Amino acid sequence: MIKELSKLIANHDGTTWDNEFNHQQCFCHVLALVLGTGLAAIKLSTSEGPTNQKPNHFPTLPTIIEEGESILDEGQGSESNKEINPDDVSDTTTKSELDDHPHVVSKKTKGKYSDSGIGFTLRKIDYVCRRICSSPAKQAEFKVWAKKMGYDGPGIIGGYGIRWNIAYDSRNRAYQARKVINQLLENEAENGKGKYFSGYEFTSKEWENIKVLNLVLKEFLLLTKRMEGDGPSACMVLYKYSRLLENLEKLKKENKDGLLEAMFDPMIKVALKYKDLALKCEPILMATMLHPAWRLLLFYNKFPAHHNAAQSLLLKKYKDCQVLLKPQTPPTTKESPQRTDGAESGYIFYPINLGLDNSKDKLNRYHEAKYTLGIQGNVLL
Repeated sequence: MIKELSKLIANHDGTTWDNEFNHQQCFCHVLALVLGTGLAAIKLSTSEGPTNQKPNHFPTLPTIIEEGESILDEGQGSESNKEINPDDVSDTTTKSELDDHPHVVSKKTKGKYSDSGIGFTLRKIDYVCRRICSSPAKQAEFKVWAKKMGYDGPGIIGGYGIRWNIAYDSRNRAYQARKVINQLLENEAENGKGKYFSGYEFTSKEWENIKVLNLVLKEFLLLTKRMEGDGPSACMVLYKYSRLLENLEKLKKENKDGLLEAMFDPMIKVALKYKDLALKCEPILMATMLHPAWRLLLFYNKFPAHHNAAQSLLLKKYKDCQVLLKPQTPPTTKESPQRTDGAESGYIFYPINLGLDNSKDKLNRYHEAKYTLGIQGNVLL
């Protein structure tokens, strides 16, 4: 499509648009790719978040064995007293399979969710929301219990497709209506059927994990709304990439050994890829340098490796424009107007000799001007 578009532009007015060189990706589309990679990783994550720390037992003295008492065999005693937690067994099995059999990872990658941790929680919430939306009877039951429990928030929607914002909206609504959803699941368990929702249940910790993920996704939703639309935004692309990578690095540090740890490395990798593509696009470079708040200072501070290339590009384009704007014939020198002595002489404010415009220092004056992105008030005053 981009190739055909470049041909149409060339046939229209002869403008050359290098589709292989210019950065064609919309920032919002790239943001969706970045989040899609992170969400795919978190769906395969088995992390369950920070565990509650239990206080240590009060130290006690060992029992003194009297003469004549027999001591149980250590192996027999450990087998009889040790309790096995099914959750621990499943987690251990999963980790050992991932370590001993690398092909298991590829099989799971083809699927959508893991069998434990945050990935399994997302699988359950997506499944329950879709099952409620697909049944008029369950929708009616949801409305009845919502009215009984005093819930007047938004209804449930199914997070279908690959659009991350729809999945976010679905899980956010589910979290707000978590009491009603828990009641529906409890009703099914009491009936003894347990078929429609596959016997799924949600703990308070799982709901909190969904809340943590939604808080992270909300920031990206706001960023998408700021950048979407038909208005010009090329001058903000590099700034947004820089801020995006800074925020991802910050979130990565904050979630180290946490619930969302597996999410940020893939996102940073994809963001770096498209940032490098944007730094090779001349229209984006020129739009950034012509923005009064950025100019060459953004490259000098945030992209120092590309500062010289950007400066060379700016000088080249400036010289090309000077050649185009240079008049074909030199301007004729006109005689300077003479002041007139009369009643109106005190109200003549025109300069005596305008002279020729010297454009050599225009770039210097432009770069030396001080503007900020968050300037307040009228800049003309």
